Amino acid sequence: MELELLLAQTVPAISAAVSLYGADVLRRAEDVAASGTAHLGQRLLARLTGSRPQDTDGVARAVTDLAERRGGEDEQAALRVELRKLLRDDEDLRRELALLLPQNAAYSASGDRAVAVRHNEGIISTGDGAHNVIRRQG
Repeated sequence: MELELLLAQTVPAISAAVSLYGADVLRRAEDVAASGTAHLGQRLLARLTGSRPQDTDGVARAVTDLAERRGGEDEQAALRVELRKLLRDDEDLRRELALLLPQNAAYSASGDRAVAVRHNEGIISTGDGAHNVIRRQG
């Protein structure tokens, strides 16, 4: 799986787990009552931090910062940077994480006017003052 796509799917799941458990998510056993996304985030973090604990200090710091600042965009970006460093040269770990992710979750969008669509047969317009027309023959 491409690194950027893997990050786009991993960071929101980890962020959901952090918002539910705070920094304790790094030490917490899997909670079967957690929502699907938070549970996925727990599993991803467990796999990441269990792989090479000596290499995951940056990820742990980013998760702690994310928890302390309640999931800000800057903290999510810092987590993405640390994950990218960890995953950049480890194809095996990327493959293992990809197997944990739902196979149908291939799209993600974040930021101002971001759009993520699995299927669309119409117009998606995020521009100011746009005038869109669909002419259907029928």
